[in-house]
Formats: sequence, C-alpha cells, structure tokens
Amino acid sequence: MRFRYRFSFGFVVLLGLMLFFGVLLTSPYVSAAAGDTAVVAVDLVNIRSGPGTGYQVAAQAALGDRLTVLNKSGDWYSVKLNSGLTGWVAGWLVAIETAGPDVSPPVNQPASSGSGGSRYGGEIAVVTGSVVNVRSGPGTGYDVFSQVGLNERLPVLDKSGDWYKVKLSGGAEGWVAGWLVAIETAGPDVSPPVNQPVSSGSGGSRSGGEIAVVTGSVVNVRGGPGTGYDVFSQVGLNERLPVLDKSGDWYKVKLSGGAEGWVAGWLVNVLQPAPAAQNPDNGVPEGSRGSADRPAGEALSLKISQSGGKTNATVEASAPFDYSSFFLNNPDRLVVDLKGVAIGNLPQSTKVNSDTVLNVRAGYYQKDPDITRLVFELSGGAQYVASLSSDQKVLTVQTYIPDISGAYRGKVIAIDPGHGGSDPGAVGSGGTKEKEVNLDIARRVAKILEAQGAKVVLTRSGDQDIDLYPRTDKANNAKADVFVSIHMNANNDKSIGGTTTYIYSGNGDAKQAARIQESGRLARYVQAELLKALGLRDIGVKDANFAVLRTSNMPAVLAEVAFISSAAEEKLMKTDQFRNKVAEAIARGIGAYFAEKRTA
Repeated sequence: MRFRYRFSFGFVVLLGLMLFFGVLLTSPYVSAAAGDTAVVAVDLVNIRSGPGTGYQVAAQAALGDRLTVLNKSGDWYSVKLNSGLTGWVAGWLVAIETAGPDVSPPVNQPASSGSGGSRYGGEIAVVTGSVVNVRSGPGTGYDVFSQVGLNERLPVLDKSGDWYKVKLSGGAEGWVAGWLVAIETAGPDVSPPVNQPVSSGSGGSRSGGEIAVVTGSVVNVRGGPGTGYDVFSQVGLNERLPVLDKSGDWYKVKLSGGAEGWVAGWLVNVLQPAPAAQNPDNGVPEGSRGSADRPAGEALSLKISQSGGKTNATVEASAPFDYSSFFLNNPDRLVVDLKGVAIGNLPQSTKVNSDTVLNVRAGYYQKDPDITRLVFELSGGAQYVASLSSDQKVLTVQTYIPDISGAYRGKVIAIDPGHGGSDPGAVGSGGTKEKEVNLDIARRVAKILEAQGAKVVLTRSGDQDIDLYPRTDKANNAKADVFVSIHMNANNDKSIGGTTTYIYSGNGDAKQAARIQESGRLARYVQAELLKALGLRDIGVKDANFAVLRTSNMPAVLAEVAFISSAAEEKLMKTDQFRNKVAEAIARGIGAYFAEKRTA
C-alpha cells in the first residue's frame, strides 16, 4: 500500500538544502507585530500549543480566517482565534496584514522598476490577499476607495516602487501593494482561468476544467506520480494549474510554461468545474448550466426550522448552484460553500440555539467565481445531511445528533488490523511499528462494539502473518454488515500528517455501485468522527483499489488514521489517550452509519 525508496545520503542533503532555501526565497509572509492580523492562506491549518510541529494541535482554522497576532517566535506566530482560544500557527501558512499605516513589503519583494512608467506586456495582477485595499496612489498614505478579493485578476497599467496601478472590473483605476498580488506575464503559455476548459492531456482520464490550486509554500513537480520520481520544477502558493490526469493521490498538471508534471494531491486543492451545459430538450432544466456560461446567482433567503431534534437550514438562490461541505473542530463547525452564489441579503449571523446548531454565520467568501460560505456552529456530536433540489436552486442542510443506542445490536462487524507477523507495516523514527498500533486499536474497538451488542470478527487476533484475501474471506464468510480496516499512514516527507479514509474506487461494474455508495456513507461518518476526536489535518475520503476494499462483499472502508512517519503523530500513537480516541471515534462512526440507515 505504500512505496519506499532508497536515496543516497548526498541526494537527501542536497534536496533538503534546495527545499530550505527555496522556502526562504519564495515565502510570502512579512514580519508581524502584536495587533497585526494573520489571514489563513490555505484550506486548513493547525493551531498548536507551541511554536513548532512537535506541539499538540489545539484547534484548526480555515482559509480566509483572520487571526489576531499576539507574538512571534521564529517562523511561528502566536494568534488569538475568534473563540478566544490562543495558540501558534506556522508563518508560511498565513498572510500577515499589518495594522498601522507603515506597512512594509517582504524583504524578497523585487526591487522597484523606477518611479513610474507604463507597463507594456499586458500583465495581470492576481490578488493573493483575502481582502486587499485599492488606493488612490502608490503608498499606504493614500486614501482607500475600493477593495478587491482573493484571486481577482486586474490588468496592470503602471508601477511605482512596490505598488502596481491596476484597472478594476468597473473601469476605475487605482493602486495595490505589490506584495499582496502575483504578477502574471501575458504570453501563449499562461494558464487559463478556473472556468476555462482545459485539454485532457496525454492521460485523458480527467474531465475538462479542473484546476489544482497550490496550498503549500513550495511544492515539487515530479516526473511521475510518486516521491520516487525526479523533481524537475517547483510551484508556489496559490498557483493555479490545469489538471490533466490523476494516479492515486497524485495529479498530473500543466505548468505555465507548458511543461507537464505530477504534484502531490495533499498539497493542492482541486477545484471542480460546474456541470457542463446541456440542451434543455434533454430533460435538464434550462438554468442547470456550467458556471462558465450561466449568470451568477444571488442568495435570496436562509430559513431555519426545528423538528424532532433535527434542525433544517434551507437556503434559496436566484440561479442554479453547486456546493461543497466539510467539518472543522475545536469548536465543532460545519462549513458549506455555495458555489456560484453571491451573498445577497443573507444576514451575517443567525442565532439558532437548537439541539444541534448554536449559530449560522454567512460571508462572501470569494468573487469570480462567486462563493458564499455558511458556517454552522454545532453542538457536540452533531451530524448532517445536505441535499440540493432538482433545479439546483435550494439547498437543505439537516443537522441531527444520531441516537446510536441500540444501533449496534445484532450487527456483525469485521475489524481488520492492518499488517502483522513478518510484515510490520510502516515503522516510525522512534521505532513504533504500525502493526502493533493497528492491533491494539482494533482490540479496543472490538471491546466497545461488543459492549453495545455487536458481534465482532477480528481478521487477526494476534501478531501473525495473514494475507489480504483471507482477511475479506473471513468477513464474507461471517456475513459481516460492514468491514473496517485500521492503518497508520507513512510518507517520505516527514512533515506530512493527517487523516484519510478510503473506499473502493470501482471498476465500472454496476453490481458494485450500491456497495460503493454505502461504503462512501460509512467512510464519511468514520472520517468525521476521527477528525473531531483527533484534530489532525483532514485529507478527506478518497478512493483506491486496495484488495481488502475490492474483495469484500459488504460496505468497506480503510482508515489511515495518522502518519507514523511524522514525529509528532508517532508520539501521539504511543499514548493510551490517542488509541482510545481513535477506537471510540471508529465505533461512533460505525454506530452513526447504522443509526442513519435505521431512521432513513
């Protein structure tokens, strides 16, 4: 399930030096002082108890969140969250907005081209700050008359020092700070905007229009889909790369110069295109067109209702839209992004105080394309189901606390501790063996489930060799209701951490469709509970062709709980607290799955 590669010592040292100096040369943050604001520049960041990855994760913050800076230590910032919680965030994952008028550009900002002079190359300034001031002149002493948002594309008219004169979408002209934009030089190889169809490339398996947005400060581009392939280029934070193909967790992308290469999926955020335009005569509503050729919608209303311990939030828009959703924890929040929807007249905050929802916040998250973000502040243990109406204009989000009492009774549950015997699995730098962690957690899960009335089938009960196929044979013969395989992840890059849950990718067999769909539901519950319990990076629910997922007859998932290759996460794995949290989370996820099926 994992690839291991051997490198010479000299090569490893050279690569490390390249990455170190690459980060120094390209890192976008500036020196910060107390009272400044740290704006989260990636999808999700950990807030830690101290200034380094060796400290425990205390909370998480999402892209665009604004955190008050309290202090600085090395490359880490002490920040205060909206909840009042304080902690530390990595400086290379945030953009610093300075509070006073004496804002200084980063030390690596290109030198001034002179006091003025017209620009001649058709350059485009792409906004990299969440909200950037547009001023009447080239400096912080000039008045602010407008603002622009993340990823807005502004034609460059002139330059003075570190400031660019740009043209806004309404025709007005003004100045923006050069350290808050990225300059694209026009030419035949400039990447298309996100809603522009792209070539499927030589791989040909990806649908057109997907864009990989880089979330790491410096990301390697390799000759193939894995860390064993040579690095031939690098890309920086917020670069937008057309997706050509996918292999496992790797994406084949096209660089701005026209070259093609592979980037790690956990270091990019892939934006999906809206549904392609179709002829209304084919039974598709006339408004159900892709975002490239349909007018942007506007949120019309948000209505909240409560019934039987469930809370329904219904948002209506003036045009069809798509959505995505994910959980955040510490505190528990559900984030729902309405894609292709401007915020309209939605209230910024709606108090609910139901059994499941305390408050709903709305914000205009992104322009061009429009995204309105809803954040549900949840009560502990709340789950959700979201559904979009047939005309794609009304989204209903139902939150509830599943009653899992009795949900396990009479169920047969197969728990598979990965590896064993002569196969230790991955081994951490501290000597921790994956096979031992997997088995210990599996035994704890079994005890919890059996106490709730379930029959548990352990595919291995001790430290013995067992092939992959006998594991699912045992579950199939027992007619298990679900199959859950427990693993710890590993990567050659020891800075990578997080939680993933896998389901079978499928082979096009229609007979497998229902099982894969149920596996997806089970995976979402298990993943959500693991994230709440552990607070690690959310890598998401992914699909793969793992043997135990392919050959099981029942809904099956494989949880890669954390990275044993990460020193911080390996340290957690050695504790009873971590193992108990994992066991309880997996058991709750299974129970929530059964409870939802029972009440559906």
